[in-house]
Amino acid sequence: MRFSSLTAIWTYTGIALYDFYHLSSLLVIIYYSLGYPILVISYILAGYLADSIGTKNTIVVSLFLTSIVLFLGFFLTNGVCGIIILSIQAFLNSLYITSSSTATGNLSSPSVKDLLLSFSRFRAGINLGWVIGPIIGGLLYYYLGWNFILLLGSLGNLISIPIVYKLDNRKSVNNVVNRKYFIKPSKYLMEIILVQFIFAFVASQILFGFTVYSTNILKIPSLLIGYFISLNSLLSALFQEPIGRYMIKLNLKYMYILGSFVFSMSYLSIFYLGNIIGLTLFIIFISLGEIILNPIILSISYIVSYKYHSKEIGMAMGFTRMAEGLGRAFSTSVTAYLFSIHDYEVSFTLLSLIGIIGLIVNRVVYTSLEN
Repeated sequence: MRFSSLTAIWTYTGIALYDFYHLSSLLVIIYYSLGYPILVISYILAGYLADSIGTKNTIVVSLFLTSIVLFLGFFLTNGVCGIIILSIQAFLNSLYITSSSTATGNLSSPSVKDLLLSFSRFRAGINLGWVIGPIIGGLLYYYLGWNFILLLGSLGNLISIPIVYKLDNRKSVNNVVNRKYFIKPSKYLMEIILVQFIFAFVASQILFGFTVYSTNILKIPSLLIGYFISLNSLLSALFQEPIGRYMIKLNLKYMYILGSFVFSMSYLSIFYLGNIIGLTLFIIFISLGEIILNPIILSISYIVSYKYHSKEIGMAMGFTRMAEGLGRAFSTSVTAYLFSIHDYEVSFTLLSLIGIIGLIVNRVVYTSLEN
């Protein structure tokens, strides 16, 4: 319910910043740059709340406040208000991401194979929302306008609250956050944070670089972009869980290498095949890479958090999801700058190279998979 409404917003945010709020390229860069301090603060707070008041209560707080903020966004339509509304929504979204990821891990035993299946189902559910949201968002944006997408997001979050009350309210072991944790996280947590950052740096372009490049350069109608985003989600929703069950029977280390290569190289198909065929190939390959990589990285993030930070597992998961959020914000800012000087080839080539090198060359993933 939640992702069906919010994905309609996220899909068209990049376009709305230019076309609805009429922001300059500089203001767009500033908006995405604001994501850095917002994400750092919000994910730390999310981890603290998940450990102290429990995962269910943290999710409820996120849903309720997000609903109110997006409802206000329906009426406040100037550029400054748009930046504020979307920034607050991003802040509150961090509470949900951290608490829902922690809750998913708590439902499974701390082993790669069990977690891989749990997070595959977790991602399948999210992607069902991504199937519906962009299509509805495209219709609303095309016929009614951006502010009606915000209204949809408000209603979707509000309706989701009764469902959340079916969850158990899990808290951390000692229910107290260790202050030293802020100063010295384990080296394994730092490594998985780096992995999450690089993965998100590459992955974030499905919502910004892809949409802006497709509409502004390839002149693809915004309505059609929603169908492309939904195709990505449909592939993930249909094949995430079956491939996850199949992966636990294979050598996960080699699957991780394969996923990293496919995931990163898919960006080159956009530029070198600058048409509908190229976009379709991109969607197929990026979906396959995400299906392989996402549950592996989430599983290892939970294992590292559980093994080395069990008393503050919500905080540890908050740090890893914070790295994911920062990776998306940094990537979008870099791409917005590259797009402002019309150097699309450099942008997509850079993403591919960073993805391949950064994701494959790391120790913590291989160590966790081997053990």
